[in-house]
Amino acid sequence: MKKILMLILISILLFILDNVFVPFFPIRNIYPSLLFVFIVCYSIASGSWEGLWLGVFAGILQDIYFIDGFWINTFLNMIICVIAGILGNSIFKEKKFIPIIFCFLLANLKGLLLFFTLNLSGIYSDITNMFFISIYDMIICIFMYKTVYKFSKKNYMESKWKF
Repeated sequence: MKKILMLILISILLFILDNVFVPFFPIRNIYPSLLFVFIVCYSIASGSWEGLWLGVFAGILQDIYFIDGFWINTFLNMIICVIAGILGNSIFKEKKFIPIIFCFLLANLKGLLLFFTLNLSGIYSDITNMFFISIYDMIICIFMYKTVYKFSKKNYMESKWKF
């Protein structure tokens, strides 16, 4: 229960920071998503099942401000977190270089999927900033991954089998 409460509180805090604080630090009129970087890092560190539920919750939070395509962020975050969890199972999670590269690639994948999904539904979106947003997310991931990894390895965050 403590684990779920901590993840919900961190997600809400990062959502608030994404919408209140981060827009004051744009580069080329773009800014990263702290919440997206957190859920990708946590999914890499914890696995696809936990990432799936965290991705759904974070997507619902992000869809609050995404009026044109409600449920799109929820669906895409779920897919991205499951992929991140699967990728996380096949790497050394203690090292941060590979997870940072995965964060960059998954941010690009989400941008592409979002672009195609919105265009299929008749909503025009600009794809030119996707690469720069991914780079910005990767830079945030450089500073965030180790902390999230250590957080996911706390005693109350790990599910242990009891016989």
